[in-house]
Amino acid sequence: MTEIFKAKTVEEAKALASDKFGVASDEIQFRVLKEAKKGFLGIGSSDAEVEATYIPQVVQETAVSETVEKIIDDESETAEETIEKIIADEPEISEKTAEEDVADKSFEEKVSSDVSEKNADDSGEYSLDNFTLAEDDSMLNPKAKVARDYIISVLSAMGVNATAKVYQNDSGAVIELESSSNGTIIGRRGETLDALQYLSSMIANKGDKEYFRITIDCFGYREKRKVTLQQLAVKVAKNVLRTGRSQPLEPMNPYERRVIHSAVSEIEGVVSKSVGEEPYRKIIISSTNPRKKNFDKSKSRTRRKPRRESKEIDLSTSFEKDYKKPMPEDSIEGGLYGKIEF
Repeated sequence: MTEIFKAKTVEEAKALASDKFGVASDEIQFRVLKEAKKGFLGIGSSDAEVEATYIPQVVQETAVSETVEKIIDDESETAEETIEKIIADEPEISEKTAEEDVADKSFEEKVSSDVSEKNADDSGEYSLDNFTLAEDDSMLNPKAKVARDYIISVLSAMGVNATAKVYQNDSGAVIELESSSNGTIIGRRGETLDALQYLSSMIANKGDKEYFRITIDCFGYREKRKVTLQQLAVKVAKNVLRTGRSQPLEPMNPYERRVIHSAVSEIEGVVSKSVGEEPYRKIIISSTNPRKKNFDKSKSRTRRKPRRESKEIDLSTSFEKDYKKPMPEDSIEGGLYGKIEF
């Protein structure tokens, strides 16, 4: 549901939205339509306008489920061909500069600390060296078993036959899927795989405060995708170094953003930061020495002509000469009417 709220400040408008929907402001997506204006002596003042969008948790889970169901009718290809197509599908690079892009979307102005994001504990990154293969169901963590059974049931409903191997430790589990329909399981840029991971994690951790991390992989997709993202980071960084202009990437999930941040941190002369709010949060790669715009003030402004020296106005006009002629009555010899000759 989406609604527009007005108040004297943006924060007050957000508070109204939070009260109306009955949830914390963190669960609502905001877009600032208009900033408040104070005006002068009360004239010209206007309230701030904020568009608030709240999607209940049940609706969100339904949307993710629908994303999974869209894949059911897809035709299967060989595993190698499908994986290569998915891996090669790089995130798009915006044609706008970072400044233009951020200006177009004022609601994405929220920028978090790069350090906190780069150090985030994302479930997408893992190493099987830290996990042990559970060879029997009796060895499975109860939450890992719930997640595995749920995934298999969803795939079965999609008409996909798959087997699952579970690697686990005390804090989480990695479920590796194998099937003749790997492309269907993975989806475009791993969207279906991420949806399955999200849903299975929700089911496994339902009603328990202690979080057990669930990671799902298929045909080594996670590692291959990581390599592709690293190559993308290098490609964009080179372009930024060449042009000196910041370059935004399309929105990514937390794990993919962390891969980009990590790759950029190893390249001298560029930095990366995340802007916006989920699910539109994206990365901007910038140069540490941005190219200055050529701006010649002497050429951009019209040169003023030197002031003309003020000249004394010559009042010696014919009128003035006539005006300054002595009048007849001013003549001493002329009398009152002047000298009259006959």
